Amino acid sequence: MSRQEQTSPPARRRVLVMGLDGATFDLMGPWMAEGRLPNLARLAAYGAHGPLDPAPNLRSAASWTSFATGANPGRHGIYEFYDFEPQSYGIRFVNGGERAVPALWQLADAAGLATVSVNVPMSYPAEALAHGILLAGLDAPGTASPGFCHPAGILAELEDRFGRYIIEPGLTGCIVDGRLDEAVALLFAEIEQKRQVALALLQEKPWDLGIIVFRSLDAAQHCFWKHLDPGHPAHDPGLAARYGSVIPRVYQTLDAIAGELCGLLGPEDVFVILSDHGAGPKHPAANQLNAWLAAHGYLAYQERRPGLGPAVTTALQAAYRLVAAKLPRRGKEAIARLLPGLRNRVQSRLCFTGIDWSRTRAYSDTLFANIRLNLAGREGQGIVSPGAEAAALLAELKAALLDCRDAASGERIVEAVLLRDEIYHGAHAGRAPDLTIRWREDGRISGLALPGGPADQDPAAYPLIPAEDARVISGDHRRFGVFFAAGHGIRPDFRLADARIIDVAPTILALLGLPIPDHMDGRVLAELLAEPVASGAAGGGKPPAPPAPAAGQPARTYTGAEREAIAQRMRDLGYLE
Repeated sequence: MSRQEQTSPPARRRVLVMGLDGATFDLMGPWMAEGRLPNLARLAAYGAHGPLDPAPNLRSAASWTSFATGANPGRHGIYEFYDFEPQSYGIRFVNGGERAVPALWQLADAAGLATVSVNVPMSYPAEALAHGILLAGLDAPGTASPGFCHPAGILAELEDRFGRYIIEPGLTGCIVDGRLDEAVALLFAEIEQKRQVALALLQEKPWDLGIIVFRSLDAAQHCFWKHLDPGHPAHDPGLAARYGSVIPRVYQTLDAIAGELCGLLGPEDVFVILSDHGAGPKHPAANQLNAWLAAHGYLAYQERRPGLGPAVTTALQAAYRLVAAKLPRRGKEAIARLLPGLRNRVQSRLCFTGIDWSRTRAYSDTLFANIRLNLAGREGQGIVSPGAEAAALLAELKAALLDCRDAASGERIVEAVLLRDEIYHGAHAGRAPDLTIRWREDGRISGLALPGGPADQDPAAYPLIPAEDARVISGDHRRFGVFFAAGHGIRPDFRLADARIIDVAPTILALLGLPIPDHMDGRVLAELLAEPVASGAAGGGKPPAPPAPAAGQPARTYTGAEREAIAQRMRDLGYLE
């Protein structure tokens, strides 16, 4: 052994994380076995892999923040891209600046490690890292927004080489307007640019922790699932012949990128791939929850009187669809500047139109599978008393929901009904819905069986909003995402079970030799390690405090135009009306 070999320090392990938003083994598993995803199949053979349990509500904002913090949403405070405000029955958009605990990149930076982070949802505004680069995710209103990236000059450097940076491709407006070919082109253009940015930063900048999230897979599954899935009620064989290959092509493109990223790693490094939830066909049951609550006497509508009320609501739905499809982004931002409160009032009208709050005990936003009590003292017009009355009502609702039937088959369609305090804990647990519903995923769901029969299945029976209309958005989130880990110290060909998204952050810290902070609810996935990790993780210990935000980069609220930009992006992604 040479003198240089004797005195050279051992190579430091690096960890590279590739996020595949919405990836599911339901699709990947067969394609890996068939040889269509060779790089992912190789990673599974040379490392560990298995399903990954997401945040309890299956929402991207909650899950990616749980990945970044190792904490449950009740502790980190992020449930959605918006915060529901029960006093007004409205919403307020939030961003990563409201995250209550530090993220992985902050902890690594505080320990002196170099970080590259690109496109992680809920990472806006970018923290001023002493040793790193951060490009914010889709909670950033735009690339020109203050604090979109750190350091400030990195965006111009990348745009000079790769063109105007694309935060999200915005597929839904194209889908609503029937411009499917344009949607496909936007989808792959965004993936290719993220590939170029990722490779450039990881090859040219120093890093110990790299995190690159590819979100367009989620958008593709939301918009093109019906073309892939012959069993989907909206499947059209003619359209499937043209667009049924879009989702497989996205997976294959990301598989190829995974192979390129693997080529950047050294023998001491670890490659982690994960998704924030799974994916499957969308059904309208969540949109029908208020109709179900009304049918069972938990929600009451105002008596219909002659007038313009119903007509106005119908017109608003039509106008929203037109705006989503036709109006350019600049036009939407101009409306927001002139009428900054309009979008919020329109949403309330669409989701809660005609509800008589004085006779309503429970309600849903009709966007996602959750129910809130109309609680006195919390809701603006609450009538349910906290304490015994609320507890009894929750138990009654839970029992009734567990017996929900499918409109077509008559089979039970609810797997579980979760009380807020069963799934969340921490200072922010009180902001969660009172009940979270998990639909069964082992069969087709056509919709909730309602007393009115087929008439109640008609779209006119419940509010349909463009980005949640099952005729437009054909794919939706399902429970289990994916997890892969391969590289130095990872057990080969190991099937991982019982992994949660909150376990990823402490596992990464352990691989980097850093201690696990007290705020993390997850555990180190020690079973996937071939040997104990030499770190302070096992014995606990306090990590260094993350650096304070730089002046001018604090957590910030959105301006009127920024709120509309975020609202439109959420609509484009299927997360908002």
